[in-house]
Amino acid sequence: MRTISLYLVFFWLFLNSGRAQSFSPEEEKSIIENARKLLNTEYLQNLEILTHYEVNQPFDALRPQLQGFIKSAFRDADVQIFNEFREPLGKLTTVEEYIKDYHIFAKRKPIVNTLDWSKARFQLKQTSDKKPFLNVYILKKMQGSTGKILNQEHLVECRVQFDYNEKLKSFYGFKIAGITKVQDYPKESATDVQTVVAAKKNDLFAVLDTLTAQLKANSSTSPEELVLERFTYKKCGINDALSDQVFAALNSCIQRRMNVSVQSVAGDKNVFPIIRGWYEDAENQLVMHMELVDSRTGKVFQQLSNAELPLRWLEEQQIPLKPQNYQNVKVVQDTIRQITSVTPQSALKLEIRTDRGRTGVEYWAGQSMILEAKANRPCHVRLLYRLADGTKTLLENDFVIKPGQENQLVRIAPEASFICSAPYGTEYLLAYASEEPFCALPTVPNREGYFRQEGDYQIFVGSLSAFNTLMKCAKNSVIAEDHLQITTREGKTDK
Repeated sequence: MRTISLYLVFFWLFLNSGRAQSFSPEEEKSIIENARKLLNTEYLQNLEILTHYEVNQPFDALRPQLQGFIKSAFRDADVQIFNEFREPLGKLTTVEEYIKDYHIFAKRKPIVNTLDWSKARFQLKQTSDKKPFLNVYILKKMQGSTGKILNQEHLVECRVQFDYNEKLKSFYGFKIAGITKVQDYPKESATDVQTVVAAKKNDLFAVLDTLTAQLKANSSTSPEELVLERFTYKKCGINDALSDQVFAALNSCIQRRMNVSVQSVAGDKNVFPIIRGWYEDAENQLVMHMELVDSRTGKVFQQLSNAELPLRWLEEQQIPLKPQNYQNVKVVQDTIRQITSVTPQSALKLEIRTDRGRTGVEYWAGQSMILEAKANRPCHVRLLYRLADGTKTLLENDFVIKPGQENQLVRIAPEASFICSAPYGTEYLLAYASEEPFCALPTVPNREGYFRQEGDYQIFVGSLSAFNTLMKCAKNSVIAEDHLQITTREGKTDK
């Protein structure tokens, strides 16, 4: 303890030399820890989402995420940052220009970004008007599939501004004010080894890195590719801030430790193993569960768990454990489970998919959704979409899978555009198939439920159970069913 205390005193004296405002050693550590959280959580993990998870999306479709990235991590949209893609090397651009260049040069191939905290150094200073800021000097690594331009490592200076309430002795408002490339560490910078070492043991990235290392150690084979599904709270399927961070961090850990390509959507004919999982709370700890699954048989190769991260870490990060609408979603999930579980077994089989797969499906405002259906026999298909606010809309009344289209994905309504828009939240796509034509849908108001026209949409008035009964009406035919849960999101602009 004495060694640590002497070290902190030295560090405090070192950083306080030559500046008017001074902070205690504990306050110094708090500043560094908050800056580290900002760079790891708001900067790095959002960057991973934009340059890896969403790399296949056109740039315009990424604007909601980009706006949220800028608002949560940067002082404003005009902040200048180091751009590895621009000549001369070291040129500064805005964050938006930087993400654009990523997508141009990466050619829709994922890129892994890492920050090497083992060699990080810090410099606490203040502006001419005596506002404090912290310079973080850290190695930034970029790893792509091919090409020198996608594989670079540079020492950068991340300038982190923050506010200080002297009366409350508290720090807040940590934002990145600039990122520049530097040749070497400044002589007056110092290394807070204790903060860096402690941080490695008690954050989400460390937990996921440990699980990934165990996964690799227990694997008898080395696949060329893995499919990573979204982890959610108690398998609820709701994507939120915590599931975003888990996905981005785990994506990075898998590629760094296992040296494999990671896909976020399993194709219809996927043959690569799937990593899936969920998290929950138990005895004031965040418990993370991970499984490695055979995509063809569903056999579970490995099951791993980790309960090392205390829930207070989430509180410090201001990240909710449970999705905001968790209880309401569970009620709807239970209803759907009940009304679909009573369907008799049918020789007709139906599977519905989106262009983002079947699990962890997510769309952001303005993005288009592609729907496909696969059946083992020619059939008629009806689709209903339940919006986040409970509105039930008929998407397709009688889509036909024709002879010759059996056992293959058929795009539904290719001439139509399904664009993600308000309301946002947890939504459901319910599909029904029959070898015989469906009954006509009621349009006259009645207690059992009916459809009414609202502009270009047919809206169902009635309960979900009543709707399910009406949709299954077909003469002399057993109905096949399928459903998907979808998360639609406006973005992080309100943060």
